[in-house]
Amino acid sequence: MTNLAATERIKRDLDDALDNMRGDLDRVELLAAALSAFSRPVPDYEPRFHHLHRAELSVKELGKAASR
Repeated sequence: MTNLAATERIKRDLDDALDNMRGDLDRVELLAAALSAFSRPVPDYEPRFHHLHRAELSVKELGKAASR
């Protein structure tokens, strides 16, 4: 193996190692973000249907409307 071939092989191996390290760092960043999100308490559920119009009918009014 010549010096040039050995140098090219080392460069290629180093490039592959750096690519693997970048992938590992991306995964670590993603897992750290997920851990941060999951370590917070779940907020209380408060349904708010401001966009829906609520009918304000009582039982008597429903009975009157049905008897027509």
